[in-house]
Amino acid sequence: MRFWNWFCLLFVSCLLQHDLFANEIQAEVHTSVSNKVHTSLISEVKSIEAGQSFWIAVKQIIEPGWHTYWKNAGDVGAPINIYWDLPEGFEASNIQWPYPERIPYGDFTNFGYHDEVILLTEVTPRETIEKAEVEIKARVEWLVCKDVCIPEQANLEIVLPVTSEKDIDERQAPIFAKARLKLPQHAPIKAYLSREREKLQISIALPGLAKNRIKTITYFPFTPNTINNSAAQTFSVNDSEIRLRLLAHEELDNTPSSFEGIIVVGDDVGQGLNTSFVIKPMYSGGIAFDLTLWAAIILAFLGGIILNFMPCVFPVLSIKILSLIETARGGSIKLHALVYFFGVVFSFLGIAIALLFLRAAGEQVGWGFQLQSPIVIGSLAYLFVILGLNLSGLFEIRLSWLGLGDMNASKAGYAASFFTGVLASVVAAPCTAPFMGAALGYAITQSNVVALAVFGSLGAGMATPFCLISFLPGLLKRLPRPGSWMETLRQLLAFPLYASAIWLLWVLGIQTGPTNMLYILSGLLIVIFAIWLSKQFVNLLVRNIIVGSLLLIPVILLGSLHSEPKESAAVGDNSVIPYSEDALQRARNEGAVFVNFTAAWCITCKVNEITVLKTNRVREAFAGKNIKYMEGDWTREDPVITEALERFARTGVPLYLLYPADGGNARILPQILTEGILLRAIDDL
Repeated sequence: MRFWNWFCLLFVSCLLQHDLFANEIQAEVHTSVSNKVHTSLISEVKSIEAGQSFWIAVKQIIEPGWHTYWKNAGDVGAPINIYWDLPEGFEASNIQWPYPERIPYGDFTNFGYHDEVILLTEVTPRETIEKAEVEIKARVEWLVCKDVCIPEQANLEIVLPVTSEKDIDERQAPIFAKARLKLPQHAPIKAYLSREREKLQISIALPGLAKNRIKTITYFPFTPNTINNSAAQTFSVNDSEIRLRLLAHEELDNTPSSFEGIIVVGDDVGQGLNTSFVIKPMYSGGIAFDLTLWAAIILAFLGGIILNFMPCVFPVLSIKILSLIETARGGSIKLHALVYFFGVVFSFLGIAIALLFLRAAGEQVGWGFQLQSPIVIGSLAYLFVILGLNLSGLFEIRLSWLGLGDMNASKAGYAASFFTGVLASVVAAPCTAPFMGAALGYAITQSNVVALAVFGSLGAGMATPFCLISFLPGLLKRLPRPGSWMETLRQLLAFPLYASAIWLLWVLGIQTGPTNMLYILSGLLIVIFAIWLSKQFVNLLVRNIIVGSLLLIPVILLGSLHSEPKESAAVGDNSVIPYSEDALQRARNEGAVFVNFTAAWCITCKVNEITVLKTNRVREAFAGKNIKYMEGDWTREDPVITEALERFARTGVPLYLLYPADGGNARILPQILTEGILLRAIDDL
């Protein structure tokens, strides 16, 4: 019986397309009345003006219980077709389709309309019209169904006068206004498609949704044979994102090139559909693991602990180690630990607030975004050199907020511990430790409160190890006693800070070019000269004026930094393909692809590249499997790469993707990469 219904519907659809109708209807001038559908051609204007666009519409009133079809009819059926016969030089737009409804039909599910449908079309006249009036004709064909399906058609026409100004028809204006309310909005909505076998997930970023009012969400694809139309569509909503889960049609490609459609959001009235959006999801690979809030908080906490062992944080932690040894025998060590803890958490929350604010303002930023700014990079280079000079004993600033000016721990204020926490948080930004990626990817798709909770947990994890040492007497006893050896240690710990400054200058050169790097080097020379000069004056007022004036020059040089045009990632290496969506698709059409999302300021990325990606064994494995190597450089702000990271629920780098040659989903590799892990993944292709 199911096959017979399908065959009959297919047969009448073919008749419809070839104008073979058993019950052709002769239309009157404006209106046609068929057996089941009353069809009319109406205009929003009473008269038209040469060269000025206007709107007309085909309006259908459908007999109760019957239905017609949307542009994608669903499993069976045929869409409404309009064939225009316009005056010479006139042009008609595509049909502006109102959102449809799901219509169960036996074992099938179709997309169409009950009761009434208004199909808008914009007409643009030519620039000069000699006639006093014009005729606009349309042949409309449709399939109307209930228990049976009937193909019908109508020949319609309307005559409109030509005047010096077009005149709106007040009687028809409400009809057109009503029709426009049912048109999907063309808003700049980000949507991503994920797939795991027959399961599909569309993630749609819609900030500001009234979560408590949403009762139904339905997806309608523009292209037939995209989804299983009869399968249930389930969804989850948070303050900023909809996740809609579907089943794929058996004929859908593994990596569909197009998944465009509309979503219709229903409010708490139940049947009241209050808004709809056109979406064009970008394919992002496999469905991401759905975290809960507590899982994200735990993962962020663990990632924060691991951050202490990342190379980017070591220079600042060396300062904290020195401070811990100095205060280990003091009674206030626990308070210092708590202040350090709050300094770290406060800083992570500050970075999170800035990140969320910029994203809400439409900026494409992610974790580590501050190091995409040359001014931030230059400022940190200045700071690390100044701190290094202080540790080297070349000058004593004796600031209680730093606690490094003398060896008397009692004079080191609590602000020293707080400042160390802030500094550690800032330089930790380029690092993405294990567990962090999934947690932060979850955080930015949730409400601001949830996001801040996850970022706060990340900061708490980073600060916890030092707090544990401070609060456990057994560990404190194992710390060496202060002595003259600490002056040597203090000077030794300056060198990681100098090394960090060199690294930052290298990053700055990549971001802004050699000219801007020269500005910062000149600024550093002036800073060092100002420090030396400050020792040559006895009069404090004269010293402050002269030294202060000199230090304005590095600030001015810092403000003059600017980025130069981004160079291709493939410069100097023809085997590296610069990342873009088009380049990825072309490479995937030729075989397997490995994508490395990296940045010059990401030390984890650079360590992985030196120890894994650029080794002979890995290069040979890539060549043996004909794997294309693609690189997405995120050293500077790049919205395209930011979007790519977000599609895989990531907010920062590194991200490693391995696409198989058969067009399957990308495999996400660990952020701490080893040769063994990568070679096994290649062998599994």
